Amino acid sequence: MLNKILNIGTSKGKRHAVRMTNLFVVIGIPLLILNVIAQALEYKITVAEFWVINSLVVLAYTVTIFLNWLNQNDLARAWMLVVFVLDITFASTRWFGVESLIFFHLIVIYPVAFLLWQDRPSTRNAILALISVAFLAVFYWPCAPMFPSNIEQKQSLMALVFINCAILLSIVAKLFSIDTQRAHRHLAEQARIDPLTNILNRRELERQLDTQCESVLSMAVMLFDIDKFKQINDQYGHHTGDDALKHVVACVKQQLPEEAMFARFGGDEFCILWANCQRQHAQDLANIIVQQVAEKPCSVNGQHLAISISMGIAFETQRKDLSRLLIDADNAMYAAKRKGRNTFVTTWAQPSQAVSA
Repeated sequence: MLNKILNIGTSKGKRHAVRMTNLFVVIGIPLLILNVIAQALEYKITVAEFWVINSLVVLAYTVTIFLNWLNQNDLARAWMLVVFVLDITFASTRWFGVESLIFFHLIVIYPVAFLLWQDRPSTRNAILALISVAFLAVFYWPCAPMFPSNIEQKQSLMALVFINCAILLSIVAKLFSIDTQRAHRHLAEQARIDPLTNILNRRELERQLDTQCESVLSMAVMLFDIDKFKQINDQYGHHTGDDALKHVVACVKQQLPEEAMFARFGGDEFCILWANCQRQHAQDLANIIVQQVAEKPCSVNGQHLAISISMGIAFETQRKDLSRLLIDADNAMYAAKRKGRNTFVTTWAQPSQAVSA
């Protein structure tokens, strides 16, 4: 439930800032209510103004989540902080006075402003200017507070102030840490995954192979591309070309064993690495993949677009040198194209030896 509330408005807004804004509201409203009750009991407050204004503040905080729900994220953040500043300023002047130290809550806004508007220095500076004005209002308020405090009441308010600030700052720090870790994981995922096909990119494939190369007994490198892919782009457009790439990836993934690694090398070229497999198994898999792609046309605007691939396989039990295997697989792939496409060619031991499908 809490996570659902925190995620309100994150679909189009900046996730970190929106979640932090929602968290302030979720934590701030119960803290406000508890403080109001504690202050009313401590000072025996029955004045209607006190209850009406605090009720309006609670309502104003809930408007923040509503604005996020409307995807008005910038407005929601500014609204929340303005309500917070006005609430603290009013309590520190008209009701309890500067000696209550309630104005210390405003210190929380400084780190929050930098976290919520990291890329908006003008907005951040405006919020900080508002806080400075609030501090001036607190210290130069000309009237005596409605609820003057004795020593015990001052101590009670001071305790509430420091508890509130500690809770708010610790929660902000925790959420910032969680969202920062999530952002790092997302960036790491983007660095290793091809965004169009959602499979590994070449750099990640090579990195994983480097970590495994010494422990594998054999390695099959299966390199393929889509036959006449440029004609597909020229005739149907690049959007259809992208659909064709995703269609081929889906066909291949259905046939891959769990231990095989599958990556897009760029353009319409793909690579499968299958460690510790037998040569015949690699050829059988290549045959199945080539047939599956050819037998399952890609649907384009209600029409069926026939697609085929040409594949080259390099198999090695001793060398396991990826750069050499890729060259062998690439040569085998072009040999498959010279044989008429929609087939595969395998090389092993010595690149000059080849077995066609």
